[in-house]
Amino acid sequence: MKLRLARNKDASQIISLIKKCYLDYPNCYLDVKNDSPELMNVFSYFKEKNGKFWVYETNNKVIGCMGYLPISQKYIEIHKLYIDKKYRNKGLAKKLILKVESIAAKKNFKYISLWTDTRFKEAHEMYRKLNYKKSKKTRKLYDISNTSEYNFKKKLIKYS
Repeated sequence: MKLRLARNKDASQIISLIKKCYLDYPNCYLDVKNDSPELMNVFSYFKEKNGKFWVYETNNKVIGCMGYLPISQKYIEIHKLYIDKKYRNKGLAKKLILKVESIAAKKNFKYISLWTDTRFKEAHEMYRKLNYKKSKKTRKLYDISNTSEYNFKKKLIKYS
């Protein structure tokens, strides 16, 4: 299993992965054109916004992904964390999150934030185990999945 930076040509595999992950949740759909057009050029999109996007790959097949973007001088935000069901509970998502935490600390960000669908209970549990706190903030996306999201965040501890 290899972790690497995503390329724009990974778009179809990343989209397929996310659609496959959504199958576990009732009425959860991916509308790339209207809700996630950045997936069509994922490398360029994240690079232009000073972020990064990675994929896990095995046998030339994308089995996981995640990106991050700085959203202010204090905050970095995690985006699109998905792991194929067959590869979950093996520490892959945790490795990605710890990678972003390390980058955020080196770049002197104070917080990491993420938004997650209210239906993704397995993910919520993982975030809690990694000391992310569910904030009081929620948002409704008004998309085809009628998505509501929770916000989780973590304050980074500065070691000197």
